[in-house]
Amino acid sequence: MNSNDESIIYNELPLTEAFIPTRLLHREGQLRELERCLKPALHNKSIENVFLVGPSGTGKTTLAKWVLESYFKEISAYVNCWKYKSYHEVLKEILLSFQIPVHGREPTGELVKQFENLVKKKKVIVCLDEVDHLENFDVLYILSRNDVGLILASTRYHALIDLPSRIKSSLALTEIEFPAYKPEELFDILKDRVEYSFRQGAIKKELIRIASVAAEGDARVGLEILRRGGKKAEDKGLKEVTIEEVKQAIKEAKKTKVAFFTSKLNEHQKVIYEILEKKKRMASGMLYREYCKAVANPIVDRAYRNYMIEMVELGLVKVEGKGRWKVYEIVA
Repeated sequence: MNSNDESIIYNELPLTEAFIPTRLLHREGQLRELERCLKPALHNKSIENVFLVGPSGTGKTTLAKWVLESYFKEISAYVNCWKYKSYHEVLKEILLSFQIPVHGREPTGELVKQFENLVKKKKVIVCLDEVDHLENFDVLYILSRNDVGLILASTRYHALIDLPSRIKSSLALTEIEFPAYKPEELFDILKDRVEYSFRQGAIKKELIRIASVAAEGDARVGLEILRRGGKKAEDKGLKEVTIEEVKQAIKEAKKTKVAFFTSKLNEHQKVIYEILEKKKRMASGMLYREYCKAVANPIVDRAYRNYMIEMVELGLVKVEGKGRWKVYEIVA
């Protein structure tokens, strides 16, 4: 860092999702379990496929990337299935990770052949993040059939509930749970990142603690609060962050989180969310009837229930009661 630099944030990267830390705080148990499942690949043996599950911002992606980068850099690929949803796109991204030239216009069958040639030569591990956003699960069958080690990750506990039985049995997944961080755990993580990003003395510990509580267990939100707070203080020409910037950053970071998750909803879910957003709180049956009036081709009741489960798991909606007595409420 340049000592003449009076900026509050001297390195923004540690406050972003792209940053892979050198040490992983408060995820020691998950790290040990993931290492146990994957380490056989170092001796060219089959690994245990794993399913990393838990709310947003709980370290799933960071841990998976850290382990792949540390031990399996030459034999692994990472694909975000929200960005690359189709069978064809996933195979293309895996091949590109291994520097196998593809232009993306090849027939899927050609990509499968290239992929099968790759896995004949070496043991391969693939991480499919946000796996529930795949258009279909056929790619999982091809990967598992070719003895590829799989790390699947999702915020949704029910993400793989509709997997065909032939795929489910071939995967034999070991589940590793990532609960929301406790405020004191999040404080440790945020304080650690501040050391790599903020000028010394530019933000007080009390403000980091406020951010760690406001983030409600989500490290991504906590980091965004700090980043926005630091930027706001810089824009005002301040030497350090004050409570005012942190308060503003908390409001903005929470709105950003909601916008991020609503962007992941399909068209039917967006209609349901908009209805609930206007009414704030509705009985399940009433919400479904209002939705059916609002669209030309409504989904059936079972699909509606599954969509609502997903929206609850994303933290966009709260639910009370059971069965026909369920009441949904928008998360403020």
